[in-house]
Amino acid sequence: MSVKSWLLTVFRELFLYHYKSLEFRAEIFALIMSSGCKSVKECDFETLKEVAAEIYANDKHRQEVFINIVKEYAAMILRNAPASYDEAVKDINRKTRANKSFAAKISPSHINRFLKDNMDENRQLLQQRIKEFLEDQSKEALLSDSKYENL
Repeated sequence: MSVKSWLLTVFRELFLYHYKSLEFRAEIFALIMSSGCKSVKECDFETLKEVAAEIYANDKHRQEVFINIVKEYAAMILRNAPASYDEAVKDINRKTRANKSFAAKISPSHINRFLKDNMDENRQLLQQRIKEFLEDQSKEALLSDSKYENL
């Protein structure tokens, strides 16, 4: 990681444009990724790098900051599991209700890339429930926006 990316990660509130949006997206990916692994080392960061490159195609530093924040959040979730899954879900729910545009950050095609079949049944169930929750958040926000357009 470059020095600039490190500084942007540490001081993201000061130097990063739309850092709340980036953090929200990072929280989503940390939640789905951590549900499929037992430690941060087991998480699929290669797929995350590919997704980051797709989302932030023109900004290498933003990609690196995004990956670092996902790692940070995934470590927090796994360190405090299972209570931290509940806290992350509540936080995502609160943020999508407060800011409907965040729901557009939830991309089922990106989330599906982190779903795994080769893990125990409890982890698969957890991952499936989290995926359904994220999809519901996205749909609910989009539906509430369409209600107001017709008024």
